[in-house]
Amino acid sequence: MSIKSVEDRTVEVLGLPLGVDEELLFLYFENKRRSGGGPLVSVEKKGDTAILVFEEAAAATQVLSKGHHVLHNVELSVRKPASKDPCRLLLRGIDPTTMTDMIELYVENMLNLNMNDYTLYPSPERDLILIHLSQPLSIDFQKLSAKVSKRKLSGAKVTLEQIEQTDSILVKNLHPGTTPDTLTLYFETKVGGNPKVKEVTMLSEGTAKVSFVNYDSISSVLQHPHKLEGADLVVMPYFDFLQPIQSVTPQDSEVGSQDMAESNSEDLIDMETNPATLDSANSQSSANTAPEPLATPEPIEDVAEQVMDDQQEEEDKLSSHIAITEPVKLALFQLGTFQQDMTEKAHPNVTIQIRDNGVYIEGTDRQTFEQIEHSISDYFDKMIEAHFTLEKENAQFLARKDVKERLLQTVNQTESPTMYTVSDCDIVVTSLSRDSANQACRFLKSQVSHFSMPVDPQYEGIFYCREWSQFLKALGFSSVKVSERGGNIDVLTLKGMESEKRTAILEFLSTPIERETVLSMEPGMLKYIQIHCHQLLADMDQVSIFPLEEEHVCGLKIHGQAVACQMAEEVLQGVLSSICTRTITVNAPGVTRFLHDKDCKSILKEMETKFQVYINPKHMPWEPLPQQVMVEECKSFLSFLCILLCIWS
Repeated sequence: MSIKSVEDRTVEVLGLPLGVDEELLFLYFENKRRSGGGPLVSVEKKGDTAILVFEEAAAATQVLSKGHHVLHNVELSVRKPASKDPCRLLLRGIDPTTMTDMIELYVENMLNLNMNDYTLYPSPERDLILIHLSQPLSIDFQKLSAKVSKRKLSGAKVTLEQIEQTDSILVKNLHPGTTPDTLTLYFETKVGGNPKVKEVTMLSEGTAKVSFVNYDSISSVLQHPHKLEGADLVVMPYFDFLQPIQSVTPQDSEVGSQDMAESNSEDLIDMETNPATLDSANSQSSANTAPEPLATPEPIEDVAEQVMDDQQEEEDKLSSHIAITEPVKLALFQLGTFQQDMTEKAHPNVTIQIRDNGVYIEGTDRQTFEQIEHSISDYFDKMIEAHFTLEKENAQFLARKDVKERLLQTVNQTESPTMYTVSDCDIVVTSLSRDSANQACRFLKSQVSHFSMPVDPQYEGIFYCREWSQFLKALGFSSVKVSERGGNIDVLTLKGMESEKRTAILEFLSTPIERETVLSMEPGMLKYIQIHCHQLLADMDQVSIFPLEEEHVCGLKIHGQAVACQMAEEVLQGVLSSICTRTITVNAPGVTRFLHDKDCKSILKEMETKFQVYINPKHMPWEPLPQQVMVEECKSFLSFLCILLCIWS
């Protein structure tokens, strides 16, 4: 095995269809002819994503360079996994009432920084602080993290975390009516930085979140200003953890969900972070709309002394952290009422928090503290687990997020909270009593429903289009699979939803779908296709194809029925991938005048016809010599004239 870092040998796969398991991923990505990969060390699948670790870094590089991967008629995206951001740290566990100047003093003391070396951005709840450094962190993070965890801030035990790179940007000041397709086309051209766009989400009429396939695309996009449809865009990195937390119901809390909501409100969007390292061309336009960092109030005397006094008072407090290795039990604890009963009713002076993969307890009375600590340990020890197995496809269906939330919402209408996890074909149900666990097992087994429906052959082409994949994602509570021999669709859904899903599928298949897509390309490639592939374009009579030669977008616009558009797009993509471009620079004197000559143009035209190429002469403007060089040349010429005159006389 090559001695390479794990990061160089790791690939992240996005957009996996439901039927793809780890065994199929092994077979596909170890097949060098299909994927370009090689032997794998491990495959870890989570939802519709997977992390692949190859034995050789070269195999990972080949998979990333190939780009186009298809499994179960769904195109996959591959990229390098996110690495830690060297210029951003997250301070977690802040007391929301802590004064700004105390936080700044704490950060400066712990990280040994000056006031101009960093900027702080708080979360809406002010319990998280994003520390943006003007320079990458130069000290060992592990030592720094240990140092921070030992020093409390205003009585709260805080932790320092490294955050991963973001693959998204926040785009503001969009022209009204700008669509996701327009943004995708813009950013995938040279003017927009030429990265591959994964997804565009419109947060409001003038604001959008743009996600890219590769994390490295963010830096290239932020390096220059952007202008679209006459509007100067404000572009900044996007971080989910700075978004307001969506209010959840007790049923939502049962799975320990901490997902951040994307708000449509401009006020919420303005809370996004705006890093100080944006290039000057972009940072000036960002200044008016970027989220406000923590305001720095007027200096307060004796603040440092107050911090030290608070530290002395905190030494008398008792604290403990009970580590819980099983996330499902921690989520079950959060779902129950134990925490609320202990802190709000019985012991209001005791703090119980779920953090750092465990339960954190803090109090002042030793007897009460030890009693609660013992009660929490007993609570986890009494949790009961029950197991049952299903066919792998049915088990994976129960593992889907939407299905799981719906089923747990029904299960937890009883008094005893219940959770379940899925591992391969095994379902593990966790509850506070044996009866509740067994009852939940019986309920889950009965909720998976399967039915098949015939499909008219005229509709089979739509199964290979992205509209079909988008429809399946929006269908909800369903797993749809087209039979390998065709003619039938197999559907997994929840009990009682069979008629609804059948009707939705039939309605989709019977409704004509039109698509409009744009193939972006260089102007030279467009001219080549127009000259030498005109017959191919003419034969695609089931779609309308228009050339685009605008300032920011160049390519072919394809419009028509979805199936025909899909076929035309795939054929033209194949043509584009086979076109090679080469630039030949000629610096010979008089070459520009020669290229404009009628005879030269005739020669170039003959070459284009004979060799099936497109030649586009580009002329560089004449640049005058530097002034000093011109003076020296004039002196030399005058000296030569003087010599000639002397000889003549």
